[in-house]
Amino acid sequence: MLTKEHGISADGMLEEYAMHGDDRKDVFFYQADDEHYIPRSLLIDLEPGVIDKIQKGPYRNLFNPENYFTQQDGAGNNWAAGYTQAEKVSEDL
Repeated sequence: MLTKEHGISADGMLEEYAMHGDDRKDVFFYQADDEHYIPRSLLIDLEPGVIDKIQKGPYRNLFNPENYFTQQDGAGNNWAAGYTQAEKVSEDL
């Protein structure tokens, strides 16, 4: 929704209609050196399936790959397992 609101395409380029105006894209996005807009976000999940869907979806070129963190064995939607695994990777995070 934010990309549509600010006129940013799925690959991070600014749409023609959004080039003029005074909206604040820099609140949610930063502009990379190559004119792409990248969301100011970290994608962290101990279940790799959720992040995998984003990496394979239509917005896969929008996010910075350095801002992803997943745990390969996953928590299996189990709070206790996720809590234990999160303690082990807290330094990495």
